[in-house]
Amino acid sequence: MLAVPLAAQTLTPALEQWKKEIEAAGVPVLVARVNHDATANTYSLPDGIEGRELFVEYLKQYDFIQQFQHMYGVMVHYKGVRETYLVMLNMARANEWQANEEAVLAHELGHAWIKSRKFPTPVYQTGLAGCLAIHTGDIAQHVLIRKELDRRSIDHRTFWFKSLDRAVEQSRTMGQPAGDDRCIRARQAAELVDVRLGLAGQEWPGRDNYEAMVKRMLPEVEPTVAEILEWMRSHDMDDVDQHRQALRFVFDRLKALAYARSAAYIL
Repeated sequence: MLAVPLAAQTLTPALEQWKKEIEAAGVPVLVARVNHDATANTYSLPDGIEGRELFVEYLKQYDFIQQFQHMYGVMVHYKGVRETYLVMLNMARANEWQANEEAVLAHELGHAWIKSRKFPTPVYQTGLAGCLAIHTGDIAQHVLIRKELDRRSIDHRTFWFKSLDRAVEQSRTMGQPAGDDRCIRARQAAELVDVRLGLAGQEWPGRDNYEAMVKRMLPEVEPTVAEILEWMRSHDMDDVDQHRQALRFVFDRLKALAYARSAAYIL
């Protein structure tokens, strides 16, 4: 698969309209399908695509790849000479998302849309701080993205259900996560917050199996998730000031979870 500009023919009408609205604020959107060599476990882009040098800047970063490999796609706000919203699709996982490409692209456009509205976002850094920044931003931003996707009648839950059910199935043959993997705690906490906020009241046969998986694999995230949920449910993410407060609150809780197991966690 080649990396290509985010052109009209690659988008559904709903996404094309949203892209135009985002770009009207002054920052262009580019997308690249990032190829993966399974033998060498490396990511690359072919020559000749618009903005290739911008995408490659991130693909050279070890810490970025450590996060990207777990994602279906990602949106990066490039603030250099050519300010651009860069959307990267992870072709290493294409077999999981290609049947629902609109949902994946819509989600990443949602992150660009939030940036275009001048909402605050965590600053990405290398190491564990980068992991915490990503998942802190996701918890606050996903509330707005879900609402906007519903408003635009873009189906995002079908793929969400599929990905969660797939994770449960894959976990059946997995051991416990490595004790020194601090990022996985933050990643799982963020996902569980998303599930409980975004799928509350939704018909989903796999819900009990998913909750059981989290309890089996990473039970220590539960107290942190409960704290974040209580805070998020009492604040408005559409309000810029409250959104900023959410980022601070969530970052502190995820950081505490990452660096030390909760006192409420008992093996």
